[in-house]
Amino acid sequence: MLDRSAYLDVIRNAGNEQRAKMVAGIRHSGKSFLFYRFISELREAGIDDDHIIHFNFENKVLDLPRTAREIETVISKKTVKSGKYYIFFDEIQAVSGWEKAVNTLLQRRKFNIYISISNAAVLLSGNTAIREKKYVLINFKSLSFAEYKKFFAPEIKQGCGLLHKAMAIKNSKCNHFDNYIRYGGFPAVYNGLYEPYAGLSGIGAEGIETVNFRLNGIYSSILLNDVIRRANIRNVELLDHIINIISLNIGKENSAKKITESLRKKHYKKNLSLVHKYVKALENAFVIKKMYRCNLLTGKLMRTNVKYFMGDHALLNAVIGIRDRVADGIPQNILLHDLERRGYAVYSGKLGSGSIDFFAKRADTFLFLQIIDGAAGDENILKQKIETLNLLNDIEMFSRQKKYVLFFDADAQFKQEGERIHYVSLENFLLFTDDV
Repeated sequence: MLDRSAYLDVIRNAGNEQRAKMVAGIRHSGKSFLFYRFISELREAGIDDDHIIHFNFENKVLDLPRTAREIETVISKKTVKSGKYYIFFDEIQAVSGWEKAVNTLLQRRKFNIYISISNAAVLLSGNTAIREKKYVLINFKSLSFAEYKKFFAPEIKQGCGLLHKAMAIKNSKCNHFDNYIRYGGFPAVYNGLYEPYAGLSGIGAEGIETVNFRLNGIYSSILLNDVIRRANIRNVELLDHIINIISLNIGKENSAKKITESLRKKHYKKNLSLVHKYVKALENAFVIKKMYRCNLLTGKLMRTNVKYFMGDHALLNAVIGIRDRVADGIPQNILLHDLERRGYAVYSGKLGSGSIDFFAKRADTFLFLQIIDGAAGDENILKQKIETLNLLNDIEMFSRQKKYVLFFDADAQFKQEGERIHYVSLENFLLFTDDV
């Protein structure tokens, strides 16, 4: 079982708070396994099974409560004994009026409540309980590259057995970054293909076929359950067109208006409000992620200048197909989510006539990052990106903040002495364990 330690720590630390712990993220990212792992910890700590109640509302076979009243009735029958109860509601958005049930249960101090959702509409609906901060929100994502490598590419450790060393040496020859770029961070994709410490050197032809099948299954499941059904999408063909337009413009300035214009150029005439509805449905399901642009000199967000990214870059490969070359936008897509996992709010940056690919903010810490797709990219583009970073050194509030040029090609070598800029490969940046 994958140990998502960063998320487990949040759940552990919030355990005694009289608030529901809400784990929100895209379907198939591992929310249920997070609950299973935490339930195992509770059992190891001596909590009796009859004080642990787990409902997975995605299970269509079991006779589960489907309304708020039914939840309250079932919980009342199961919690007649004294002591603290730990209640887990998986994919609770499937229950009609679930907020009422959870709010009622929260009034009884004998319950620790954990819920997972796969649709952000729950967070955006203006729910009173959420506004009153009765929930601890945990933004959950699929595997980072650091997590992927931890689980599937163990390092050689002093004192380990010869067999373990031999396996780890063989494993180190595998280009795990290549696999991560192609197949993304959904844990279920790798189930059975990789085993921790197995020293696999890569995914063979049969494995690739399995991966493609699983990726398509995950993508279809997310669209059907969290987009089409949830938002009552009637024109699936239009939805497919919108997803394709977004996929071909990852990391580029985009909007519902631009998508509508692209549709009209293809003689597919639909009104802006309908396109906006479908884009919002994709956002709510965490299929796409919107990133705003920030004017660095004024601090104002430019809400008309947005960029869209996929909830996991594997979805991009599922839409356009896995190719021999890396699809445009995947390095940026990976970087965005990595920064958010580290707790940063992330924007693109505007500085005069120049731009910063990523401006990340966490409390009083700022990061400024430019990313280069090729070994050195276009020389003029590279020069412009470096010049814009150097302009930040002349602004007092930004001069001491960290600035990066990230190269997608790990073999790229470029550095100018005397500049206060860090030059590093994207792969190495993703593996930084200390604060960046």
